Amino acid sequence: MQYIRVSRSLSASANMDAIDVPSCGGSCAPRQLAVTCLYFDRLEVTTLSICRCCPAPLQLIALGLFGCAPVLPSLAVDVRVLELVKGLFVHMTPNMSGWTEALEGFLNDRGYKLATNDNLRRRFSIAYHWYIILALTVAEHVSDLLCCQTPAPDAEDENVSVRENTQPSEYLRSRCPLCFGGKDWRQRRDPSNDIDLIVCVDACFTQKRSRNARNDVTNDPPNPTQTIFISEFDVKAMEAHVEDCRRVNGGRKRSRVLAANGDGYENGMKIPMSVLDACGDSFVAADEKREKASTRYFADTGLMAMLCRHDRVLWLVNMTSAGEKQYYALALLQRLFDHLPSDMSVGLLYDIGCQLERSCRKWRFLSGAVLSRLHFAIAVFHAYGHQWACQVIYHPRKCVGFGLSDGEGCERLWSFLKPLIPVLRVSGFHQRLFVLDYQVRHLHTKSLECFGDWLHRRWMHCRKKMASTTEALALLDVEESVLRDQWAAQVAYQTAPLARQAKNKGEEEINRVLALEKVLEHQQIVIDDLEYQLAVNSVCDVTDLNIRLVEARRKLATTTTLVEKRRAVLGVRMNARALKTRIRERLRQRKFELERLERAYRTTTNENKLQDNVQAAIRRREPTILKLVSNYNTLCKQLHTLIDVGTAPPGAIVPPCISREGIFQLDVDDDLWQDIGLDDATTDPPLWLADECVRMGIRHLLEYDRCVEEEARVCRERCVLQEWMISEWNNLQKARGDAVEEEELTEEEEEEEEEEGQTRLWGINMGDDELMAEVEEAALAYEYQLQGQDDSDEELIRDLSEVDDMFSESHGLVDDGELSFICTPTKKWKF
Repeated sequence: MQYIRVSRSLSASANMDAIDVPSCGGSCAPRQLAVTCLYFDRLEVTTLSICRCCPAPLQLIALGLFGCAPVLPSLAVDVRVLELVKGLFVHMTPNMSGWTEALEGFLNDRGYKLATNDNLRRRFSIAYHWYIILALTVAEHVSDLLCCQTPAPDAEDENVSVRENTQPSEYLRSRCPLCFGGKDWRQRRDPSNDIDLIVCVDACFTQKRSRNARNDVTNDPPNPTQTIFISEFDVKAMEAHVEDCRRVNGGRKRSRVLAANGDGYENGMKIPMSVLDACGDSFVAADEKREKASTRYFADTGLMAMLCRHDRVLWLVNMTSAGEKQYYALALLQRLFDHLPSDMSVGLLYDIGCQLERSCRKWRFLSGAVLSRLHFAIAVFHAYGHQWACQVIYHPRKCVGFGLSDGEGCERLWSFLKPLIPVLRVSGFHQRLFVLDYQVRHLHTKSLECFGDWLHRRWMHCRKKMASTTEALALLDVEESVLRDQWAAQVAYQTAPLARQAKNKGEEEINRVLALEKVLEHQQIVIDDLEYQLAVNSVCDVTDLNIRLVEARRKLATTTTLVEKRRAVLGVRMNARALKTRIRERLRQRKFELERLERAYRTTTNENKLQDNVQAAIRRREPTILKLVSNYNTLCKQLHTLIDVGTAPPGAIVPPCISREGIFQLDVDDDLWQDIGLDDATTDPPLWLADECVRMGIRHLLEYDRCVEEEARVCRERCVLQEWMISEWNNLQKARGDAVEEEELTEEEEEEEEEEGQTRLWGINMGDDELMAEVEEAALAYEYQLQGQDDSDEELIRDLSEVDDMFSESHGLVDDGELSFICTPTKKWKF
């Protein structure tokens, strides 16, 4: 902390006189230590006089260097070099071997060569790793100091506990100031919007870690830093809870009863079971038993993340199962609600949000208090895989409260972490989590600096869409109340359960034509009978017989016309429906294949060839899809002709043609999703089905509503950002004032603090003589190993190596590039 202050956050060289380095009281036996110092363009050997009162790491940090060992470092790296590497490895794939080999070759070309047989990678990686941990510890310490400046509630107030439970936790407030910051979120709550917070959840199975055959856990000690990962214990607890709920609740029996009575709604769901089953069949993620990563070869199979709508990571879960189990998402949701007030509602965007809500209501995974505050929706990017009835309810552009949030923050996170896939595939367990934590910290730092630009972009995008939709609604000239009523009627009709006898509409239409043909035969028999009676003159009233005969012939002509119309329309309509279904399935399949290509990360020659072949196959299938579209449009024109000439049944509607432009985008508002004109004709079709202006008006009205919601949310977030900035500034000024007061400590208090701070270094008790003797012997053994002694000294090296191994086992030291020391700063540093 002193060095950072004196060097003005490492922007200038520090003055050693301004840094308090503890001096020896004269009671220690000093020794000389030669340390190789690595700078940007040179190597220098510095000799230090060290003792227990004045250890090497403190002297090195005063010189702007960081050692590779806590007691007897043989290499020290310039802090500015470490800062460069720290910034480099968050913008590119971390490659310590490549960096150190290039650096060593650069120094060799300039006449600087290491005096030891060991290469630079091992010692540089140790120094870099623990420098990162030290930097994170300093950042957390400064953050804690700033958080301590926030005024605490009066301890004597009776409503203290109540007030504490009415605001999001400090953890969430630190994760995203826009979502959880501000003085009181209720003051800016939108009464017309039931969703206070929007989050998204998604899994990634490319972030795997290979299983270590040796199972050598000692080479990967845990790191003493904060983490955003939910602990394995909490995940296992949620897994056990899910299994208990499935065993106790009898949801499967209830589901079978509903299925026996035909299609229907499950408890609390807004779409029928047939639609849910079709959506579940479309997505691999909905099948928990589907293996996406083999647990035989991978110890960790992927990641699942929860992000807010500003792409800020709230929590991560390390997945170890072969499939995308629901208890991972439930663990994230439960952790979120544990940190939220009891009346704060959440909007969840998930690729299979409909399936997750179905399971939560069926098996009662979440309590009623939590489920009542949770609103499910599907992410925009994966909406194409859902049935249209599901999109009507769960698409964020159709749901009230989600604004213009797309739920694809997780996809952007996976894209940012994509360069880490090959590196973390072979890393240790704790090292993998540490690297991911650090990358997420860097991402948060970048996004924090861009909050203002983010709000400005969202505002301009929202205003642009609102202006275009307002203009479109004005041109249509349809009353808003009519559009809202028609949208409600459309939702009610398209989400209604299918009757058992109506599941096969083709067979039903054929049966209707056959029934009309039987009526036609009966009418012909009646006419023949009347004509026979007239011919044989077997009736008394000839006038009445003629009237009956004329009426029978009129009915026969009407029925004949109706049968001819239905026969003409039946083939065209059935073929058109079949073609449209095939087009939808082909487009879905193409979209899923493209998504797998976009998530691929390998760049080897074989993988590139495979991806090129897949892309070529996708392109080869595009003409087939376009041909199907052309055939469908031809059938639509035939139906239009039949309606114009009057040979179609009454109430028949012309189905809209499918545009070839943008057909592969699968937009939610495309006519491709709706079977307008392909269902049974009605004598009085609703406006949302028959009127093109009403259909377009509903689309623009929903988009306008989402823009209004987005505008209100962005305005609230702008105010929250201002409140957060003011609070941070006040906390910073107060912390600076407190730091000035601390500098007025007496010399006696400073000496006591220095003595206390000298007793521990990197987690080692400096006052333990026996322990320090073992440390020195281990360090000497390591020096001998690096210097490469003659064969006559091999026995001495082996003996000292045994001491090194004993110390490593008893105190957590390891011997292949990783350390398990815990940096425990006990000195009270001043600004």
